Amino acid sequence: MELRVSLCIAAQVLSVALSPQPVAAGSKQPESTGQGSICEIDETHEKCGVTLPVESGAELPFRLSAGYLIMVEGQIGAQRNLRFILDTGATMSIVDKKIADKLKLSCHPIESFNFDRKLVWEQAEFPEIRFGPVAATKTVMLIGHLAEYSEFAKNADAIIGVDLLKLSNFSIDYKAKKIVFHLRGLQATVARGEPLSDCLILEVQVQSHTIRLIVDTGIAGILMYEERLRTSVPGLQLTGTVINVTMGGRLHAKQVTLHGVAIGPTDRDVSVLLMNSPPPDMLPGIVGIIGIAALNARRVNFDFARGTLSWE
Repeated sequence: MELRVSLCIAAQVLSVALSPQPVAAGSKQPESTGQGSICEIDETHEKCGVTLPVESGAELPFRLSAGYLIMVEGQIGAQRNLRFILDTGATMSIVDKKIADKLKLSCHPIESFNFDRKLVWEQAEFPEIRFGPVAATKTVMLIGHLAEYSEFAKNADAIIGVDLLKLSNFSIDYKAKKIVFHLRGLQATVARGEPLSDCLILEVQVQSHTIRLIVDTGIAGILMYEERLRTSVPGLQLTGTVINVTMGGRLHAKQVTLHGVAIGPTDRDVSVLLMNSPPPDMLPGIVGIIGIAALNARRVNFDFARGTLSWE
């Protein structure tokens, strides 16, 4: 049997040489040591061109697009009421070209990695971007045609990645359809060296073996790299029928059921997509990507300061 499924967003890597620091849910992750500026929170709440939220508990309503993508209103420069998708799997934020063109910015090309291909973007420094209580000035972001990047992003004006999301800890309340922001702590890092080090990486047990998955709000389910999974889980056992699927009209994968997957305290059978692994220097140590929906949670808490993820 063969199915066609839509390609999720997931802009995973914007650098070739990466060194992710995996953490388990509830464990501590060291602060990034990449080359970058340390922005301290003082009485003015602004240094290094980054403004951090000053009021813990500030809320931002959201709506779900395509059933799982988190879309909020935001602002870039004087352009208000823009549609932002919040994507914890994107290491760098992306602005649609139609929005960037209005600012007449100085741009230069840059490459990113997305599943099996490299993508070419433009990159520019934006004077200001805001969503909810988070505001950043003089921020470098990617520029491209989002509709060509993903069919799910065709109605978005920007994809907000971890480079901006990490400026505040926050909770996603799916029942109330709101995001609650929390002051991150004493400092935040504007990363320029190892972008993936700021992504949250969840350790999951598969048939009593530990694997590492990037936590990604831009994907609906669970996607794993088959070769890496079989290396990490010797004697891997699959159950049920294997279904061939095509993602986004070009990527081939297999939909399978994995037995004995523990996401949290309970083992269960989980449906996943298996696809070919990227080159060894891409996402080293990462076996796949897990969407928030796979947690079956009503509220998910992101703590970038400690590198932890919790849910209820």
